[in-house]
Amino acid sequence: MKPSPRFSQLCRAVLGALFILGAAGLIAWASPAWLDPEWARRLAGALLGGVVVVYANAIPKALSKRMRCASPAADQAARRFAGWALVLGGLGYMLAWLAAPLHLAGMVGGLMLGLAVTCAALGCIRIGARHAGH
Repeated sequence: MKPSPRFSQLCRAVLGALFILGAAGLIAWASPAWLDPEWARRLAGALLGGVVVVYANAIPKALSKRMRCASPAADQAARRFAGWALVLGGLGYMLAWLAAPLHLAGMVGGLMLGLAVTCAALGCIRIGARHAGH
């Protein structure tokens, strides 16, 4: 018997949560003895950016029917654009935590992620309006 799609989604969500908790726990456990506290903060920030990248792949696929464009081509273009913008924002967030000075990493990462979300939203609106004839 094939498992239901809801069960499969639930299993993936639980596995993802366990991975995130496990990675965060490993960083916390290794921090005082084997990992410099600065790098523990950097890796925790990069882990959050990784979560954004994973969700950026899933979010455009999960949009409801109310948020779809008039034509299937416009719908697909908007979803692709939003997905790529969010993935790049998540990668920028990760890079900020890994490379920027620690006191600026959160701000720089947040700005990159905010810019990506804004670009995704405006791009989807533009694509939808262009294909709707406005």
